[in-house]
Amino acid sequence: MSARQRLELPSHEFLSQLARDDPQAYEAFRGELLENFIDSAPARLQPRLHGIQFRVDSVRRLSRSALGSTVKIYELMWESFLCLNQGWQSTLRMKNEYENSQGSMSTTESHPGASARILEFRPRSPHDRK
Repeated sequence: MSARQRLELPSHEFLSQLARDDPQAYEAFRGELLENFIDSAPARLQPRLHGIQFRVDSVRRLSRSALGSTVKIYELMWESFLCLNQGWQSTLRMKNEYENSQGSMSTTESHPGASARILEFRPRSPHDRK
């Protein structure tokens, strides 16, 4: 299937029945949906999406139950979200620090006499040169 074609997602009832009646067909359809989604993503994101899907599939294979795999995948999602949030918060802190430092510089520039000493430079006389 080409990256431009999109599979239409069937109803929940259909998917539930397919999973109960024919688990192999359900897994094949699920895999096709995932591949279709990854193939439709920008090329620069596809390796990362394949990596994430590999990790999720590994958790599913190693888990003893569907509920166990769901809990572990949920934990992975939160771990990823918290890492992303930490990076975002760090970026905001750096931005605020930069803006605060720029604000203090502009305050100093608008009132140079308040925090700076002005040095007077006199022109040299011709006999001061060596």
